[in-house]
Amino acid sequence: MNTKSRALAIAASLLLGATAVAQAQSSSGHIAGSAVAGETIVVDGVGNGFHRELKIDKDGKYAIRRVPVGIYVVTRNAADGSAGTPQRVEVHVGVTARVK
Repeated sequence: MNTKSRALAIAASLLLGATAVAQAQSSSGHIAGSAVAGETIVVDGVGNGFHRELKIDKDGKYAIRRVPVGIYVVTRNAADGSAGTPQRVEVHVGVTARVK
């Protein structure tokens, strides 16, 4: 193998390695907020099938990690089961979307 071919082979190997690392990185973000103890937070993805429900404990803070990138509807349901006003949040890679 001549020098030019060897350099080309090394460059191709590095490029393939960089592609594998990029694909291994997460394509998700997080959703966080606060609520009243006893409430339930319901998170539904718009068009992606993602669904999570969290019962809020005494400190009132919550975080849902590794949420796929996309648009979500977050609803705070009271302890008596009544639904709150849904909020729309958008999750971006590596970012925490805050629910107010």
